Amino acid sequence: MCGIVGYSSLKTNAVDVLLQGLATLEYRGYDSSGIAVFDNDQLNIIKSKGKVSLLKEKVLKHHLHASNGIAHTRWATHGEPNEINAHPHHQGSVTLVHNGIIENYHELSLQLMQEGYQFHTQTDSEVACACIDAAYQQTKDPLAALQAAQTQLKGSYAFAILFDEYPEDVYAMRFDSPLILAQDDTASYLASDIPALLPYTKQYVVLEQHEIAHLHKAAIHLYDAHGNEKEPSFQTTTMDVQAIQKNGYAHFMLKEIHEEPQAIKDTLHAFIHDGIHSNLERPFDYARYEQIMIVACGSAYYAGMIAKELIESEARMHVQVEVASEFRYRNPLLDERTLVILISQSGETADTLAALKLAKEKKIDTLAVVNVIGSSLAREAAFVAYTMAKAEIAVATTKAYAAQVALLSCLALKFALLHGNMTKTRKEQIITQLHQLPDLLEEMLEKDDWSESAHRLADHEHIFFIGRGLDHALCMEGSLKLKEISYIHSEAYAAGELKHGTISLIEQGTPVIAIANEAALFDKTISNIREVKARGAQVILICRQDFHVHKELFDHLITTPPLDRMVQTILTVLPLQMIAYQTALLRGCEIDKPRNLAKSVTVE
Repeated sequence: MCGIVGYSSLKTNAVDVLLQGLATLEYRGYDSSGIAVFDNDQLNIIKSKGKVSLLKEKVLKHHLHASNGIAHTRWATHGEPNEINAHPHHQGSVTLVHNGIIENYHELSLQLMQEGYQFHTQTDSEVACACIDAAYQQTKDPLAALQAAQTQLKGSYAFAILFDEYPEDVYAMRFDSPLILAQDDTASYLASDIPALLPYTKQYVVLEQHEIAHLHKAAIHLYDAHGNEKEPSFQTTTMDVQAIQKNGYAHFMLKEIHEEPQAIKDTLHAFIHDGIHSNLERPFDYARYEQIMIVACGSAYYAGMIAKELIESEARMHVQVEVASEFRYRNPLLDERTLVILISQSGETADTLAALKLAKEKKIDTLAVVNVIGSSLAREAAFVAYTMAKAEIAVATTKAYAAQVALLSCLALKFALLHGNMTKTRKEQIITQLHQLPDLLEEMLEKDDWSESAHRLADHEHIFFIGRGLDHALCMEGSLKLKEISYIHSEAYAAGELKHGTISLIEQGTPVIAIANEAALFDKTISNIREVKARGAQVILICRQDFHVHKELFDHLITTPPLDRMVQTILTVLPLQMIAYQTALLRGCEIDKPRNLAKSVTVE
């Protein structure tokens, strides 16, 4: 979840590179930051609570000249977010920064205290630092010490490490938490995510499980889990510097909403032409599966809810949607005719990767729907379908979610055609509408239907979303988006469930956002809107242009072009995103980096 940057160079610009790297990774979410560099072989550790800009002010006062170092933005898991618990940590001859969670840190701390170590923080990371130092004091060899420490540490970790006796070197190792490496003519780099490296190179190396990296000036030395040196395998990212710049937009979120037409166009083109990539010797076979299990977290989970509704209703296949954090603790019912679909923007979501591991252990086919080529999920799943949303910087997902829904709708169409539940005429209509989507989204973005809704919501602290069928799944995402960035408490309900208790919370002026795009359920949804309206609710209604609704049933109306239900949800999510954005703007919230949230959740 946090950001890691490491740098070893022939130049003395390490401080600038490290600080810039941290600033680039701010979107990942954090509450403190820190840096460690050697200046004339003297170790300097500087930490700060709060924004990277505060750390930068402290660091620049020291006028450091360093050729290598490590830096970190921390999202608190063990211990409160303060300067003491911030990374880097130092024990003995070792300084490190850490992403992940050391599950056996308590047992290790008791053992290490018996050996004379004292701990000054509440973090598991300081214990890991001492564990590595204890091994180093025995071996006096960084590589051997890291190999020894790996046998003791349980949990997930990505470490960037300095040794006092090796002031020109940076070491790294990982397990279940991502790290990448890069180099150019004058330096070598490591980072937890590609954007930190884009100003320097598009070539990178993915550090594999249990591998150890040694960065020395412009050279990278890579060692496998057994200590054997191996040749780094470089990949090329398609991401460019423009992707991590706002390009005139007030926020990354707004920019990324405006990029949805292109993201969907690229995703549809890639899926229709390239299909599903196989990491096995056999190709993907739709006919092989009788049931589907979808596993995801957050917005990806709500995209999975849409896929469930479409596949079950159109292909008549059984689909179950599971929260990834619960999946592997449930002993799920899986057999060889089950396809497990795992959805993740980053491809590094810890709970989703754990679900993938379980499915693989049971020899069940897995399909990753992922946005990052070369990510852990993409490499380890049996099959991969890529969303082509490119880099998404805002913590609250917009274009990546829309691309997921577009791809999953195409997947549902494929299964529906296979099982003979769709006419040729309807199939052609759906394909035509999918191709029209980017233009329709562009037209919607040119309107300003969201400002009035935002003004109606901004002064409230409790809001409800209601809908049925696919609209209910959309409500879940709309509610999440609003609470993520505006900090308004919002709840999404299947509209028919209101009468079973929740309607007691509706009072005069309570905002209710209702979605009514499901033709077969339209009359039922309207009846539910009447129920909340009769109790004083202030209704914002989102529905198709061809549906007629009496004016007394809404306070504000947003209409969308009428499309087949296989396509409609991809279009309808845009108003929900823009309403959330405009509401957060009116409330003065920090839209791109909402409090307590991280872009990539790489810990359980």
